[in-house]
Amino acid sequence: MTMTWSLAEVPTGTRVTIICENVPYGISREDHDEGLKSALENLANHLE
Repeated sequence: MTMTWSLAEVPTGTRVTIICENVPYGISREDHDEGLKSALENLANHLE
């Protein structure tokens, strides 16, 4: 799987765009979304 992250400054903070390609078969959309949510929460906690 390839994940491309881009960050852009916006008036309210930072917009994070994540493009996921070649997600392995068997990873459900729900599991993938939960993993991304967790990664973003960890990033936010690290930056605070």
